[in-house]
Amino acid sequence: MFNKLLTLISVCYLCAPMDSMTIEKLIYDAATDPQMFDFYHVMPEGDVKVMTEYDLLLTLEQYKKLYSGKRRSKRKAVNQIASLWRDCEVNYEVTSSLSQLDEEVIQQAIQEWEKYTCLVFKNNSRKPNRIQFKDGAGCYSQLGMQNTPQPISLARGCRTKWIVAHEIGHAIGWYHEHMRPDRDRYIQINWNAIPARYHEQYKLYTSNEVNTYNVSYDYQSVMHYGATILPGSITTLDPNYQNKIGQREGFSFKDIKLANLMYKCSMGCLSPKCPYNGFVLSKSFKTKPKCTCWCDSGNITDPLIPCADIDNEMPQPLPISPTKAPLEKKCLDIRKDCAKLKSEDKCMSQIELMMDVCAKTCEFCGKGGGLCMDHEKGCRIIAAAGMCKEDGLVELMKSLCPASCGYCKEISDPCTVQLEMMGPSRSSANLINSYSSYFIFTFLILRFI
Repeated sequence: MFNKLLTLISVCYLCAPMDSMTIEKLIYDAATDPQMFDFYHVMPEGDVKVMTEYDLLLTLEQYKKLYSGKRRSKRKAVNQIASLWRDCEVNYEVTSSLSQLDEEVIQQAIQEWEKYTCLVFKNNSRKPNRIQFKDGAGCYSQLGMQNTPQPISLARGCRTKWIVAHEIGHAIGWYHEHMRPDRDRYIQINWNAIPARYHEQYKLYTSNEVNTYNVSYDYQSVMHYGATILPGSITTLDPNYQNKIGQREGFSFKDIKLANLMYKCSMGCLSPKCPYNGFVLSKSFKTKPKCTCWCDSGNITDPLIPCADIDNEMPQPLPISPTKAPLEKKCLDIRKDCAKLKSEDKCMSQIELMMDVCAKTCEFCGKGGGLCMDHEKGCRIIAAAGMCKEDGLVELMKSLCPASCGYCKEISDPCTVQLEMMGPSRSSANLINSYSSYFIFTFLILRFI
C-alpha cells in the first residue's frame, strides 16, 4: 500500500506544472543541500573532484585543461577531454536506489538518444566502464566515458525525461552550450546578477580542448541553460531567443547533428554531404531509408525534416552587438528552502554560503561588500596544496579563495564577518562552528591531492 502511495505521489510530482522553470533551475532546486554546488568535493571513493556548472563533475585535470593558458593547435576530430564510448555502445545500470517509475523515465530518455543517433545503450552491470543511475543529493554527471563506474546522480526533482537526457549528454561527452568558446558572440553574461560564489559556473571555456564539430551556436540546445535560477544572468544578444534558452522539451536539430558527427554515425553512408546544412542519419527514420539527409524543421518537438522536402535552410542566429546594459546586482534568495535553512541557524553558522544563496531571508542585503574572505570551507587546504598558482586554477582561486591565496589587502576574520553580516547582538555564538567543518575536510583532501 505504501509503495502504491509513493508511486502516486511521484506521478503527481512529475505532472506538476513546471512550465516557467528552465532546466538549470530544476537541477538547482533539486539539490537537497546548497553545499552540493561547492567547487571541491571528496567523493565516496576518496578521490577529489570538482563540481562546476551546477551538474558537471570533473576531475581536477579535466578542469585545468579547460581553462589552461597553454593553447594547443586546433583539432577537428578528437576531443582531448571527453572520451567517446567505444563502438557507440554505452553501458549502464539502474541501481536499486531508484524506483521502477524512475527506471521508466530513464528508459524514455535512453529511447530518445537511440531514436536519433547510432548510440546503443546496454544494460550491463558487469562492465567497468558504465553509467550508474542512482539516487543522490543532487543532479550531476561526469564527462565522457570513464574507466570505472560513473554516476549519474538523480535527486528526486531531476527524474524527468529531458533532465535525464541532459545528464546522459554529459556522459557521452557534451559540454554546456552556453560555455562554448564562441558564446560571447551570442549571449551576454551579466556578472552583476551572479554571486561571486557562482561566477565559476558561467566562466567561458577558452581551451581548444572543446570541439564544436563546426556546428553553429544553438540557443535551443537541451544543453543550454536559461536565466531563471539567477534572473538576468544570461541575455541572448538576439532577443528572439531570450525565452527559448533553457528549454526541456526535446533535442534540437543541432543537438542531433552534433551527436551524429561526434560519433561518426554516417561512416557507412556513401554521400555524407547534405544541402541546407543538414546531416546524414545512418538509420531509417519516418519511413525514409537509412543514409537520408535530414535538415532543421524549426520545430523543437519534431526537429528533423528530409532535406529534399525543403526549399531553403532555416535561418541561423546571427551574432549581433549587445543592446542591453548589465543589470544591477539584486538582493534575492536563490534557494527555495531559505526559510528552513534560516530556522536551522545556517545564516550564522554558514555565513559565507548564505550571503550568496539566501541573502534576502538572512537579511544580508547591502552587507558584506567590503569583506575579503574565502567562500568555501576547503580553501585553506587547497591553498596549502599549492593550487593558488596552478595553471588553469588561478582565476578560480582568486574569486573562490582570495583570503587563503593571499589576494586580500586585509583579510576579514570570522569575528569581523559575523559583526558585519549579523550585527553585534546576533554574532556572539557559534564561532567555533565556523571552523569545525575544516578538520574533516582537511584529513580527507590531504590524502588525495
